Amino acid sequence: MRLSQAQISAKVLTGGLSLRLREKRDAEDLWNMFRQPLCRQGAVLEPFASAAELQAWLDSLDGHFDTVATVGDRAIGMGGLYLGAGNQSHVGTLVLFIHDDFHRRRIGTLMMSVLLSTADILLGLRRVQLLTFCDNSHAISLYRKFGFEIDGRHECFARRGDTLLPVYSMARLRLDSPTGDNVDSQRSGI
Repeated sequence: MRLSQAQISAKVLTGGLSLRLREKRDAEDLWNMFRQPLCRQGAVLEPFASAAELQAWLDSLDGHFDTVATVGDRAIGMGGLYLGAGNQSHVGTLVLFIHDDFHRRRIGTLMMSVLLSTADILLGLRRVQLLTFCDNSHAISLYRKFGFEIDGRHECFARRGDTLLPVYSMARLRLDSPTGDNVDSQRSGI
């Protein structure tokens, strides 16, 4: 049974939110989420033509840890860590999207906590990086709260409508990580 928007909003406010690993059955909800105006405005990638195209893209990626925030049976957020290989095995790239109807409810904060705990404790990553449009002040504020700093500005990086916009590359470094150089051995389950 699908929940109405009002039921979902009530569940988020009363603690009906869950986090779990992303599954193939989430593709339709995630595709619909990525088509929302705020998600579209924050996405650096071109939009996917269908849920099947989104799922095929996700399936094509190696070394990733994807979570979804759900209310009832509906995915309303997605966060992922995409792991570097070889001489970048200490690096993870983070993505985070929340459905437009659920912004400002601390869902992004919760998902960031889970993703960064995974990066630190399970994966032993030394660098977690991301891209965000320079005009996305709410996302930048969230990332800074978790220790991310701007380490570059890339002009004309992605198109939004007819305009080429800059993005910031942001990163959080963990040089004090106790895991040493044993990152690859911690990834066997990813």
